[in-house]
Amino acid sequence: MVCADIALNRINKLYGIERDLKACGDAERKIGRHEQSLPILVQLKSWIEKTQPQVTAQNALGKAISYLASNWSKLERYVEEGYLPLDNNTAERAIRPFVVGRKNWLFSDMPKGATASAQLYSLVEPAKANSQQPCA
Repeated sequence: MVCADIALNRINKLYGIERDLKACGDAERKIGRHEQSLPILVQLKSWIEKTQPQVTAQNALGKAISYLASNWSKLERYVEEGYLPLDNNTAERAIRPFVVGRKNWLFSDMPKGATASAQLYSLVEPAKANSQQPCA
């Protein structure tokens, strides 16, 4: 198995466990994570410690391993509580429209245009976050 495949396999297992525990309450999810996810995290940490000295920090795998190692304590925190998500994808999706729109806003030369854009975003984005269809 290719080196990166080992880590990806373990990460996929963590997401599979989260899918299985999605319908559970926080307390039950916490127990499930301790029983199922924690052993996988231990294996992943061991793999990182073994692999990190063998790869250069300049290639993509080396950068990924260094990033994971330096953020390990943040990753394993989600196992401590049932309400914590495995990742921050929800937050990333929430800020995406602003990141995508950043280049467009460079050309909001008029204060009224910038204000109108800001007002529209303040209406549309919360509606999307609440599963509404603001453009319907």
